[in-house]
Amino acid sequence: MKKIRLTSKKELNIYMSPVRQQLLRQLSISHGPMTPKMLSDKLQISPSSVQHHIRKLRELEVVDLDHTKVINGIKASYYKAAQVTVQIGLDASDELDPQREVLMENIISEAYKGFRRQRKKRSVTIGAGALDDPVEWGDIKSGVVHLPDEKAKELLRFIAEFIDEYSSPQPT
Repeated sequence: MKKIRLTSKKELNIYMSPVRQQLLRQLSISHGPMTPKMLSDKLQISPSSVQHHIRKLRELEVVDLDHTKVINGIKASYYKAAQVTVQIGLDASDELDPQREVLMENIISEAYKGFRRQRKKRSVTIGAGALDDPVEWGDIKSGVVHLPDEKAKELLRFIAEFIDEYSSPQPT
């Protein structure tokens, strides 16, 4: 998977925008490319605002134009999340550290909120008792795992490969 490293304040500011993070999340979880109108309906913001934010995200190469289609005489552009790994420079130590920290905290928080929303939605459709099995639904675990260096590298490789393989919507 292609890696994009954000190094400048401008790049981080573009990427950190909460609206742009919501757009990226929506494009990542959708089962196909979306138009600015579709995104604006989902996120309840104007299509022109979506177009502005998509233009900025395309500058970073984290959003791609998938295709265009003429609908009722109007050219509709369909966008998708680019299959990239974004590195925000957590290993750097400079004046942008506070921004990186906030971005990471927001990403983690949004992932957790998404997990809770899906779990709640799922409990309504299949019943709360069905969510008791972590193998069926998943769970959040905390703790410490003591691994030798080689095992730690092996685990990180496995996770990276797994994410690469399944980061695109799969046929059902």
